[in-house]
Amino acid sequence: MSEPRPVFAEGVHVMSSDGSVWQTLVFEYVDDGGYYRELVRDRNALVNELRDIMRNMQGFLDQEIIRINGERCQARVIDVVLGFRGSWRRPYLEFYIRFGGRLRSGLNVYEDIYEEEVAEYDYEILWLFPEGFRVVDYEIAGEGQVLGGGNILRLLVRKGTRVGNYESIRFLAP
Repeated sequence: MSEPRPVFAEGVHVMSSDGSVWQTLVFEYVDDGGYYRELVRDRNALVNELRDIMRNMQGFLDQEIIRINGERCQARVIDVVLGFRGSWRRPYLEFYIRFGGRLRSGLNVYEDIYEEEVAEYDYEILWLFPEGFRVVDYEIAGEGQVLGGGNILRLLVRKGTRVGNYESIRFLAP
């Protein structure tokens, strides 16, 4: 049976005014071999697979260095869900992740250091900051734009783009 092939991902980060961040990551696949379809038929196998997937994602997060205003924060995988978009051939994995740090009035800096790699598929990143916050600048691979009143950052990373090593977002808080 062939392995599911990732084709797209989306990450949505929602920051609260207290500095906590809820992150939702969705990885979409093409599964011509029916791996996930077969897994759904066996509840125990599905639960075990999702536990392994969560553990693997947590392992990746544990290797990252995430800082808010210079203080390290630890990202935690809260849960993962398997779903399908229109057919058994289009499964997705949706991760719910939480981390946070202390914000201050004025300039704040989010940083993420992780292993450099080449993107294997297109993905989008969306950062939603509270009303009254404003993105000043960012250092993240891909095509980006600041939207709304300056509190929304949207990025598109194309397959083949070199990503990682260091990313940052500088933003103002009231």
